Amino acid sequence: MKKLQNANSVDVLCRSIGLAMRSNAVRFFFTVAILASFASIALCCSIPVFRYALEHWIPEPFIVHIISASPLDESQKALLKDFEELGKNANIRLKVSDGQSPKSDESKSIVQTVSNRDSAWMAVETTKKVEGLTQVIWDAPFSRETVQQLLSSPVRKRICEGLVDKDSVSWVFLESGDPTVDDAKFAKLESELRRLENVIKLPEIDTADLKDLSKSPEELKIRFTAHRLSRSDRLEAAFVSMLLTTESDLREEFDKGSPMAFPVFGRGRVLYALLGDGIAASTIEEASRFLAGACQCTVKADNPGVDMLVAFDWDEHVQITEPKKEEDMPLTGLGAVTSIPPETARYESSHPLVPQEAVAVQGMKPTRSQTNLPSSQSFTLVTLVALAAIVGSITMGWMFFFGPKS
Repeated sequence: MKKLQNANSVDVLCRSIGLAMRSNAVRFFFTVAILASFASIALCCSIPVFRYALEHWIPEPFIVHIISASPLDESQKALLKDFEELGKNANIRLKVSDGQSPKSDESKSIVQTVSNRDSAWMAVETTKKVEGLTQVIWDAPFSRETVQQLLSSPVRKRICEGLVDKDSVSWVFLESGDPTVDDAKFAKLESELRRLENVIKLPEIDTADLKDLSKSPEELKIRFTAHRLSRSDRLEAAFVSMLLTTESDLREEFDKGSPMAFPVFGRGRVLYALLGDGIAASTIEEASRFLAGACQCTVKADNPGVDMLVAFDWDEHVQITEPKKEEDMPLTGLGAVTSIPPETARYESSHPLVPQEAVAVQGMKPTRSQTNLPSSQSFTLVTLVALAAIVGSITMGWMFFFGPKS
């Protein structure tokens, strides 16, 4: 009898421990589910992508290597000093390798590539590596002319001035070199942008998001501009090279003579490229609606696009509502050439944009099942899904707490 009582006591104790463990596990699961649901809502924003990027996304810096087999002479030193002054508003970092300065392991490959030049050379590198390798977006002799070409150009200047003034998105049309093709494609781009200005409506901005906006919602307007860029313009050589580095196969398409269109927004961020027949009504509208729609994720690194290099004082023209430290902002620049699918919205299609995560294998074609990049209509859907997750978590918690226990 005593053994039976002891057995019953042990059984009761084990059940109690089991229920306690289950209860703690449920509480943990319940808490994590709710926090995750609220976090998904917190990352969303009702401010248009183009405006949120302009106020909050800091362009990623580029490393500019000044490479010489021997110490710089006095004129080169003077040019380097002027370079530092001219580039104070540019997203760059200067590194000098002149036979005396120590070379870091990370920059050795860049230096070795152009170290056999007869004169001082300049090579522009992205700060983010691609598959462990550095990426040079442009290189040229180190001269006053090339420094000017690197830091600014007529088209980049017009783009920046437009983006801080009235432009929502500035499209860059890189010509093919065939006037007949270029005139027709550019006319198509411009006519479609004029139509979209009257069709696309900006999202209604939530009161909670007004703290992240320096202007009143009524001041925001949709305006698209288009700039023609000649592939043979010497003043735009550096800019053309930057654009062609935003995706891994654009140089090949460039050599084939394909015209290209690049939507630029925020602080000089290129969304992606449209090529040839892909410069069509559906793809132009798709990109425009995405940039004019609600920002689905405020984290820059989780959004498509790469930065271009430009010397422009953004902070002088744009009031920052909540300054963010650079180390707190995940950055993505032109180095992320493989993170944006080469086929993204390039050819005319009826499906949404392809997310960066979809392309895990080089050369893989996007499929309909992979097309889930947030669009301007999905802000409400994301919120509803998050709320459904909360309701589901509450229901499961109630079942564990108050449902029948075995």
